[in-house]
Amino acid sequence: MTDRARVLLVWHVHGSWTQSLVAGPHRYLIPVSPAKDANGKGLLGRNWPRAQEVPLDQLRDRDVDLVILQRPEELDLAARWLGREPGVDVPAVYVEHNAPRPSAVDSVHPMADRSDIPVVHVTDFNRLMWDSGRAPTRVIDHGIADPGALYTGEVPAAATMINEPLRRWRTVGADLLPELGRHAPVDVWGIDTGALDDKQWPGVRGLGDVPTAKLLREVARRRVYVHTARWTSLGLSLVEAMYLGMPVVAVASTMAPLVVPAEAGVVSADVKTLAYALEGFVTDLPAATAAGKAARDFAAAHFALDRFLADWDALVDEVCG
Repeated sequence: MTDRARVLLVWHVHGSWTQSLVAGPHRYLIPVSPAKDANGKGLLGRNWPRAQEVPLDQLRDRDVDLVILQRPEELDLAARWLGREPGVDVPAVYVEHNAPRPSAVDSVHPMADRSDIPVVHVTDFNRLMWDSGRAPTRVIDHGIADPGALYTGEVPAAATMINEPLRRWRTVGADLLPELGRHAPVDVWGIDTGALDDKQWPGVRGLGDVPTAKLLREVARRRVYVHTARWTSLGLSLVEAMYLGMPVVAVASTMAPLVVPAEAGVVSADVKTLAYALEGFVTDLPAATAAGKAARDFAAAHFALDRFLADWDALVDEVCG
């Protein structure tokens, strides 16, 4: 546990990840702008008791112990609004949420020439694949609050959560949905998923962006969760589905093969194998229930919120100390 509560400046970039972070013991300053744009989203109505919105033009007056960077441009944003340079005048870390782009192995991280700003990767895969140069690196795996064992599997269909599937297309594996939908109904939630209905792919339904509490209950009513992403970091939606107690069928890419044990589902790079696995789970509730229990047990053992917060406390003490 941390020696004392500190003041952390963090932009609201990824809502689910930030929600886990601000459950810790510190005070969290969230920049907000009148436009509520990407550089000043604020809380966006989230109930985060230890987080406080701070207008950009008031940041200079705030004592900040640590800046948590998540995008390259935040180096300049923090220096401009705080009047202090991250890594020089105020301690900083950089959280890398994404798998490397454009190259899988030759992409040089934006912090690669900074030995004064540690890079925190969210998966071992990401740390392995990014060229982080001189930057110190470590991994802090995802952690989320347990949503509960909500799985019923009463609806004989697959569920998945994909934001902007048509825009992000092959990256998130949206192009695989037609083949999967021919073997089992696939219900898709997320931003702009309604556009999938225009494609009229048999078996595939876009169900839109739904508030988290309602979303997880609806997802848990489906028989199996399918994770189609080819090249994203380990999505929190996959972790949430496992926590719900859902069996998983996943594309064998990035971190997925390492977090879906064999007893919890099927991981494969062969689309036909994935399609037949979906069909098998959809038609066999007892098998799906047993695999889902294994998935939940794994999630609880590896993605607990308490472990995530303890890892962050240790890092905050180290960097600020």
